[in-house]
Amino acid sequence: MSRLRRYVNGENPRPMLAMFALNAVDELDNATFIWVAPTIAAAFGKKVGDFGLITVFVLVVAPLLAVPVSLLADRRHRMPIALGAAATWGVFSLATGLAPGLWVLIAARVGASLGRTVSYPVQLSLLADFYPPQVRARALGVHALANNVGAMFGAAAGAGLAAVFGWRAPFFLLTVPTLVAIIWSARVREPERGVYEAPQSETPRQVREVFPTLYAVRSLRYLWFTQIWFAGAILGATIVLPFYFKEDFGLGTAWVGGVGLVAGAGAIVATLVGSRLAQDRLNVSPATGLRWLAGVAFAIVGLLVAFALSPNAFVAVPILFVITALFGLVAPLLATVGTMISPPELRSSAYALGQVIALTGAVFAIVVTQVAQATGNRWGFLVAAAICLRGAFHIRTATRYVDADVERLDPSHVEVGARTDDEGRVLLLETKDLTVSYDGVQVLFGVDLAIRQGEIVALLGTNGAGKSTTLNAISGLVEPDGGNVWFDGAAVTGEPPERTAARGIVQAPGGRGIFPGLTVAENLRLGAFLLRRDKALLNARLGEVLDVFPALAPLLPQRAGSLSGGQRQMLTLAQAFLLKPKLLLIDELSLGLAPVVVQELLATVRRLNADGITVVLVEQSVNVALTLADRAYFMEKGQVRFEGPTADLLARDDLLRSVFLGGNAA
Repeated sequence: MSRLRRYVNGENPRPMLAMFALNAVDELDNATFIWVAPTIAAAFGKKVGDFGLITVFVLVVAPLLAVPVSLLADRRHRMPIALGAAATWGVFSLATGLAPGLWVLIAARVGASLGRTVSYPVQLSLLADFYPPQVRARALGVHALANNVGAMFGAAAGAGLAAVFGWRAPFFLLTVPTLVAIIWSARVREPERGVYEAPQSETPRQVREVFPTLYAVRSLRYLWFTQIWFAGAILGATIVLPFYFKEDFGLGTAWVGGVGLVAGAGAIVATLVGSRLAQDRLNVSPATGLRWLAGVAFAIVGLLVAFALSPNAFVAVPILFVITALFGLVAPLLATVGTMISPPELRSSAYALGQVIALTGAVFAIVVTQVAQATGNRWGFLVAAAICLRGAFHIRTATRYVDADVERLDPSHVEVGARTDDEGRVLLLETKDLTVSYDGVQVLFGVDLAIRQGEIVALLGTNGAGKSTTLNAISGLVEPDGGNVWFDGAAVTGEPPERTAARGIVQAPGGRGIFPGLTVAENLRLGAFLLRRDKALLNARLGEVLDVFPALAPLLPQRAGSLSGGQRQMLTLAQAFLLKPKLLLIDELSLGLAPVVVQELLATVRRLNADGITVVLVEQSVNVALTLADRAYFMEKGQVRFEGPTADLLARDDLLRSVFLGGNAA
């Protein structure tokens, strides 16, 4: 225990050991079933392809049933759920050995898989709150080690017992270690949720908000995509593996189990060493850790090809040893990154949804097993290598976003809505290191903004400076490559525009904010799309908007395409006002309008601001912007060159010349 305590830098190792025990007995059941699969398949008159379909079906059903339980785990105590899941697979593991027919066997495997699928996300969520990020990869490495220990004993003891006493015997004995693990783990106390990463929401989210919130985390999204390809490759290769050694190399059931024992030993060694290496790289930066992981994934692809071409078992077994060793590096690092980018209040749901998304990889697993049955087991492994290659590229993509996604849970930024600037004013919006690219061409380079509640801020700059792109990145019309956006105390980076609009960010695009073929009244109703389910509120808001914009009242039946430029801009602002935004982003308010019309619109913006709406105004006209705003940002070539009072900007001839004279400023 003292050595384990030093391994996790003085943290209590008991929770880690408890999760290890629960994970180990879970994998013991799973590995026994996998390595005894040829014998079970023969007992029921099935071949590798047929048995592959059964295995995939079992693995597909369980995660679908596990999602509601994981949602519950994000709202209730998690230890009872983890222990209950362990008891579930223990009961169904016993039922596997008692199964009199194929359909009962399938039902028993669904139940065992359900317990395992429910428990894994909950265990990871618990470990993330037991251990800080600086040692979390080590703790999760020990947790992943349980998979290898369970796989080894499942392969050796399970296959050995099956060879001597029949395939049912191992499943009877599995209930004993499961019961011991449950009793021992029950003494571990529930940790406080969100100790090391700040929750994005203090209240439980509605079920319909869970997936959009998690999908908006860019690196998590790509790691989910990775799971699809990896799950297909790993599951397909795992199903074919015992058939490969039995049919291509003529090994008996006991020898096949011995191969599994050797493979598990490789993974154990790699996990112990790899979790330390992974932690060192993660401590440099999450992106460094993921780049290292992508390199490991590419190495696995090459080894799968070599494994498929092995001339005999003496060559195949060492290669399998290295493959399983490298996979031992992958699991703890992926799990650790997942805990660092998933909001603490949604961690169990993040893993459960990840498992559901990975289900689509079952299609690829079926392809692998069917190819193996039709053309030979070697071809099955070659197909698995190609599938795994696609997943490795998704890991590379995730490296672009992961550092920013870790930062969005940093407590120093999550509470932006409660933060104040040097003058004591509350910050409503903050962007940090915001970068955006179009088709690989970067147009924003680390844009930092801090918008105070209730102010009007002008965003000025040359043509192509990135002003409109900045607004689009804030509102969700463009997804940033890097950096973050915090609004009213929550990270909104990567959220789609309909969600940012619901939060209170509304963008009024200059000159293109209406639908010309619809009437003014239809445009207003369309602009209030978020209110469509509350007819009373919608009608009340429509009445309010005509009080604020009385000039629109006689134009309601008129087609919007027939309006003047000033009337169109007024209609655009009216659409924004309907949603009562906290932050109004206006892009080119005065574009192409007469000065008299511009003055009317400026007066309207001031009224909106007086009603409590914070305004960020992108303008080509410096005079208009400085007339309206008290503070300004000046952008050039995708970077902020100036931030401060508008009066100070007037003294910066070098910046203003670039606006008025363009390239001739030099």
